Amino acid sequence: MQKSDQPPFASKLPPMNSAWIFLNEDQPSGTNYNDPSSQFQRMIKKDIYQCSDMISLCFVDIVPTSADTIPAGDGSSYTLFLDKVTHPASPDGSVPTNQDYMEWIVRDAKKANPKVRVLLTLLYGKQCLISQIYSDPANPDQASAKAFAKNVVTYLKHYNLDGFDIDWEWDYLSTDTTQAQFKATFSAVGPALKAEGMLLTMGPATKDNLDPETVNNHFDIIAFQMYSSTSLPSAFIDFGIKPDAFAYGAKFEAGFQTADNAHRQMQRYGFKAVTTWRLNSENYVYEQDQYLTLAKLVFG
Repeated sequence: MQKSDQPPFASKLPPMNSAWIFLNEDQPSGTNYNDPSSQFQRMIKKDIYQCSDMISLCFVDIVPTSADTIPAGDGSSYTLFLDKVTHPASPDGSVPTNQDYMEWIVRDAKKANPKVRVLLTLLYGKQCLISQIYSDPANPDQASAKAFAKNVVTYLKHYNLDGFDIDWEWDYLSTDTTQAQFKATFSAVGPALKAEGMLLTMGPATKDNLDPETVNNHFDIIAFQMYSSTSLPSAFIDFGIKPDAFAYGAKFEAGFQTADNAHRQMQRYGFKAVTTWRLNSENYVYEQDQYLTLAKLVFG
């Protein structure tokens, strides 16, 4: 008899092909989003969005509400915020930011494929991202969690986005978020997103400080960073997390693997859904071409 914590796993997800995009990076160097030779324009020309179920844009921050946030507020609650990273200037002298890039990708992706879902991925490399939501981090309260969840929905709806993705890894998100904070936060965020037809997803590299019940009840997709550890699915099963939402996390950055290799691994683990890191490093031609090849394998 097969052990439940060994592959293949009984994921219930259908065939899906998705990717992460790192908003900060422009390739080739010196181009920006609208340059005809940019990797962003290549995505459009090569029909990347047509073969995508989800595109997750990295990374979004969490900040206190203010006059400049969506929604505006007095700082008593928290919301999402996209850092105003700047990019190479356009010929007219204007300097686009990550905010512009997010809006342009939403526009272009949904024009190419009205069914594609565009999500924002939470930053992981900043301390106290989740704990700051609570005035008493040791005792996370429902009121603060619900206020944050409401603001997340407002932000996503404002920019025509479709969900919230959590990059659960060390230094610092998975390290300094307690299990109680995780439970309070995502037990509020999950239902708030679901009520609006939005997704809550995760790209984990560890199970540290997760709450199994919260993950089982509220996360729609768990795309493991298999390039970090191939034992992650087994670890999640042993931790009490059901395999229903399990998906494969591929990596074409730096030529880490090929589409054929990723698909063979998906079959071994019983996964029909995959999310790829990423489409826009300096090796973007390889990444995008492998992504297109993987889509053909995923959808048969």
